[in-house]
Parts: sequence; C-alpha cells; structure tokens
Amino acid sequence: MADCYTFSDIAEAVSCSDADNVAGTTSEIEVGYADDVTVWPDKPSAEGSAMTFAAAGTLTGNLTVKKGAARCKVVFTRNTGEFTMTEQGEAGGENVLYSVTLERAKMTAEIFGFLNATRGRRLWAKVTDKNGNKYLLGDAINQAYRVPADAVTTGKESSSVNKVPIKIEYVASRNLVWTGDVEEANS
Repeated sequence: MADCYTFSDIAEAVSCSDADNVAGTTSEIEVGYADDVTVWPDKPSAEGSAMTFAAAGTLTGNLTVKKGAARCKVVFTRNTGEFTMTEQGEAGGENVLYSVTLERAKMTAEIFGFLNATRGRRLWAKVTDKNGNKYLLGDAINQAYRVPADAVTTGKESSSVNKVPIKIEYVASRNLVWTGDVEEANS
C-alpha cells in the first residue's frame, strides 16, 4: 500500500480558498433510479503511479443515465439539509456511511408521491454543499436507499412546522468529492 499514495504536508489552509468555508448543503438534491445508470464515475486508482492526496479523494467522470430516465430535483426548505460521511466498521472492514437529511416544509401529495416512488428502490443522489463540493451517493455495486427519517408531522403549535423529513444513505468504500455531473445518454 505504501506505493499507492504520494505523501505530502497538509497545511492549515491548503489553498487560499480554504478560508471560505460555509456549513450546510444547497437547498436542492438530484435523485434517480440506479437501474437507469449506464455509466458510473471512476473511483481513484493508483494504477501506474502513486496518487496524490487530492487524487485519492476525488471521484471523477460523469454519471450517465438512460435517455428519458426517471430522475428529479427535490428543492427543500433552506438551512435544513445536512450531508455527513461517517467512518464505520471493524478493523479490516472499514467503510464510510454517506447520509443526506433534509426537510421539506408542508405535507403535499407531490412529496408523498416522491416518498412512495423511492421507498425500497435502489437510488443514486447528487448533493452539493455550500462550498460548491459535490458528492455522489451510489455506485455500480452499492446503491443508495431512502431510509426512514424522523416522523412526517403537522406540528402542534402555531410556531411549529408542518414538514416531511427525508433521509438517503449509501455505504461507500472511501470519502470522495465528486468532480463530475449527471448527464443523459444520447440514445
């Protein structure tokens, strides 16, 4: 494993833009069915030469979906989205749990339809943080799933929010930023 990575010092601020650090996600995620993906992005590989830290932390290439594939953008209530990467597992079997949680204000037939259409389905999801970094939940072997979140609620006081919480999870082998995007196949 020693020749897989090129080690280098990491300063407090790796670049001048590192000082610009905003918490949270944008108020939109994109979601689709994994069965409609024709090409998944490439995980980092040390084939031929050792990887820099930046290369080892980057998922490259576009996610290509079938022409006319079922996918949608879900716009949710501002400042309610959170994306986390949690390392988990036992020695020799470590992995990373990617999780995006968000809240959509107001129960509607449309958002309930989304919940029904994604329950138990193999998914992919694109999340963007407020620093412009993108993350992809799902890969060719292990897809993302919408999992139970907090209760859908009307709220009980006038200051409460009538809301629909949504949570999507994916177990990944590594922590990766994604430099690609979602594209539709030509045919």
